[in-house]
Amino acid sequence: MAQVLKVDEWQSPTGCWYVADVHTWTGWRECAEILGVDTLDDYINVLTNKYKATIHGTIGVRNEEPANVMFNWPKELYKYAHQFKLDINRIARKKNYLVERSFIHE
Repeated sequence: MAQVLKVDEWQSPTGCWYVADVHTWTGWRECAEILGVDTLDDYINVLTNKYKATIHGTIGVRNEEPANVMFNWPKELYKYAHQFKLDINRIARKKNYLVERSFIHE
């Protein structure tokens, strides 16, 4: 079953903020497409330059490329994490950007 992509934000016990799609477990490519970028390097540039995220690396492999990017924000940069969440969700709704539900939630 498909649904419009939606990301959530949460704070870890260490105070860092995270934003991710915890409903369908999409990879980096979906958010990159929503933001209008095509490559992993461009996506990382947007995360670090526009949204001030701290990049920790990539994980997994999907279609012979990294499956996801690990990133977060220190608590003092929460406003950038929140803006990233708002931008992704707003654009996904506007584009009706559908993703398949994960087997985890079925």
